[in-house]
Amino acid sequence: MRPALSTGHPYTLKTPHGNLEGIEERDLSGKPILYRFTKVPYALPPVDDLRWRRPQPLPKDFTFNDAKNPDHPGDYTDFGPICPQPEYDHTHAKVDNPNAAPPIPNVQDEDCLYVNIWVPASAAPEGGWPVQFHIHGGWLQIGDALQQDDHNPYDLLADTTARIIVAPTYRLNLFGFLAGEDLASLQEDASASNYGLWDQRAALEWTAKYISCFGGDPKNITVGGLSAGANSTFFQLNYDTLLPPSQRLIRRVYLWSNAVAIQPNSTTAPVLTTQFNDLCTIFSIPTTGSAREKLAGLRKIPSEDLVAAISKLKIHTFRSSTDNAFIPSTFLSALHSGAFTTRLFDAGVSVLLGEVSDEKELYKLVNPPSTRAGLHVQLANYYPQAVCDALVKLYDIPAPDSPAATPAAYAEVFSQIVSDGQVHASLRGMTRILLNPPQENPRVKALPSNRVLRYRISWRAAALDAWLKPEVKVCHAGDMPIWWVSGWRADFTPEDKEVVKAFLAPFGDFLYGREVNWGGADEGASEERLRWLDAQGRIHDDRVDELWERGIQVWDAVWEAQKGGVERDTELDV
Repeated sequence: MRPALSTGHPYTLKTPHGNLEGIEERDLSGKPILYRFTKVPYALPPVDDLRWRRPQPLPKDFTFNDAKNPDHPGDYTDFGPICPQPEYDHTHAKVDNPNAAPPIPNVQDEDCLYVNIWVPASAAPEGGWPVQFHIHGGWLQIGDALQQDDHNPYDLLADTTARIIVAPTYRLNLFGFLAGEDLASLQEDASASNYGLWDQRAALEWTAKYISCFGGDPKNITVGGLSAGANSTFFQLNYDTLLPPSQRLIRRVYLWSNAVAIQPNSTTAPVLTTQFNDLCTIFSIPTTGSAREKLAGLRKIPSEDLVAAISKLKIHTFRSSTDNAFIPSTFLSALHSGAFTTRLFDAGVSVLLGEVSDEKELYKLVNPPSTRAGLHVQLANYYPQAVCDALVKLYDIPAPDSPAATPAAYAEVFSQIVSDGQVHASLRGMTRILLNPPQENPRVKALPSNRVLRYRISWRAAALDAWLKPEVKVCHAGDMPIWWVSGWRADFTPEDKEVVKAFLAPFGDFLYGREVNWGGADEGASEERLRWLDAQGRIHDDRVDELWERGIQVWDAVWEAQKGGVERDTELDV
């Protein structure tokens, strides 16, 4: 085992809402670096009759003190449970090396609505620390709230710009995104799905209410995430900007390797109703029964049995849907009309977005198809049918009876389609929408280029070979050792560390709301310029984006496939 890089000591934080016992992490010289508080509840446990309901608020008399011994601080020293979830083969990208970031076992339980909080041990600046509210990724199917060693932010707070980090657990897969006509017909909530998105919002509202107890500034919250966390962030931002100004919480966002290019399926779409009924069939719950009978039957199934059933479904992923409560039916048309960008302009929101050079290498490992028919099935787990049909026309896909029709070939084209749709095209289309929205309507406003910060990462430190297999290169999520500075634990060299610090310095300014020195962010800069960390670890502050045209081609094709079937946005109509 590698030697410890820090030591943990008991620490009690006293607040007007009760006291928390957490961990003070010190470096080996004894200097306090941060305070960590874990498993802090932000909503009631979503169990029993609250399974597949929106998160319910904590009692008005909630305190941080121990519920069983109200005179004692609450114990927030251990990570809490994560949402029950299946296992996926993307773990094959990792090296089996127990000396480098050994996995931390997480308990899985439906009682999972908690936040983890890291607070700098130094004195807070005037007004409080900026808050980085991080939504974890994992295809909305898996993941945890920075509860693994390779996402540990200790070195981030020790060696780079100080901030408070808040990471929520939230409901995933079928617990967070089950949908269908039956759920909608019961009208138990204003929206019949997107429970995971509502969880994230509840955690964000909790953060705004309580973060001052930890020294944070509730008026300076940046929301972001990786992959599905970035996707969720985008929907959170859209929801936030539609609220009255007094209820808005998001000052800026970061989108690591994802944006949104589609209007999600309707909550009552046939494909989601079929998915719901297929789940019932697995447990011998009659699909001819009433919606209430079916839901009651599913609520009796143990969570571990529900997780085991996921792999038996043809549509085995569960995603956000258009419910006209969290995600309006005009969502996509508002992006393309300029209404969304105008809202961001008026709210003063800034956006940081970008990618890594080899996104697709990880997608090859997650349910890759081995046949052409399987390719269509797997794409349907990501996109509505019209989008799938449009995407396959843009790629050279082997015919089923051709010599090129190998499992490896189908996995390759699948990974390219998904990495384009999820990352490369969606980020470039979003950049165009933010910087150059359509100007037919005189009320449309574009964001200034210094509020749209783009990046691309092609560098991988040699030491990362102890964590990730070399053949996956700088794959999807391969930049996490940079953003969390967890690469220190992978024995990054002093030169590697300087590369990371130089790349991250402007991101620290971004979190504080300062002027950012970032490539392509100068007033009047082209939408096709970005900040690039190249394969040699050199930073180019004004790089031409060689993937721009292809990304926009895919973005336009996805929009063409949908625009006839989405509700027209009238937000800016006079």
